[in-house]
Amino acid sequence: MSEDEAWIAGRGVWKFNADRALAEDEVQIIDSDGTVLAVARIEGIRKCGDRYALEGELLRGDPRVGQPTTTPHRSRNPVTYI
Repeated sequence: MSEDEAWIAGRGVWKFNADRALAEDEVQIIDSDGTVLAVARIEGIRKCGDRYALEGELLRGDPRVGQPTTTPHRSRNPVTYI
């Protein structure tokens, strides 16, 4: 999966805490093994019914892509805010 594909799949549409997402600068899209697939700068959110999608700038070529996340979390969701 390319960074662009991971960003499209991971940015939404999901149920998440909009205030929490907006309080952060970046988001990592990770796989189930904790490997970073994409990193993006959060610029806003878009409401989609009772769900949301992140708006932002994909940071293509970020050195964290392909590496284990340094921000492990207990969520089953493929998104973590950093």
